[in-house]
Amino acid sequence: MAIKYGLRFNPDPKWNQQIFGNRYFLGIYEMCKNLAERFQGRDHVTLCEIGSYMGESTFIFAAQNIFNEIHCIEPFEGSEEFNALSNRTWDEVKREFWTNTRHWDHINLHQTYSYKMNEFFADKYFDVVYIDGDHEYDSVIQDLTLYMPKLNDGGVICGHDYSHAFPEVQRAIQDFFGKEPEMLYQDSSWMVNV
Repeated sequence: MAIKYGLRFNPDPKWNQQIFGNRYFLGIYEMCKNLAERFQGRDHVTLCEIGSYMGESTFIFAAQNIFNEIHCIEPFEGSEEFNALSNRTWDEVKREFWTNTRHWDHINLHQTYSYKMNEFFADKYFDVVYIDGDHEYDSVIQDLTLYMPKLNDGGVICGHDYSHAFPEVQRAIQDFFGKEPEMLYQDSSWMVNV
């Protein structure tokens, strides 16, 4: 039986040559430590995760006990390079999402695209928005534009794949904010304080 690699848990060494070993896990964990410190003492903290894929990052977010609500936006369709590399169908990816998130009842899955979901959330609804959807320049700009108004005062916008492997993500973030992110993590996650 062939090994089924994940993106954060047991990552395939062929997937991203810039990330080695458990750094893919540790980077998002470090970011969660920063978020926990930032929101310590708050009664209700909400997260929107754009692009949840197999739910591995969702698992990490939920396990930190920072968030009272987690909203995941994932269409489970379209082109995905990792599906071809790992020989997975979208049905298998969705089953893996439910396996990884089965322990928490405050995770809400919205099986659609982020640009179709933004109107369902009031402005200033989220404390944290994590962008890891489509990595094309226009899509990143669109997610930033649509979800910045959804951030609460003092909120944090962050995401994944700010690395040379994804130059369009880097360029979109730099163009949108006019600067590099304030925080960069070893898994290529990034954070900007709003």
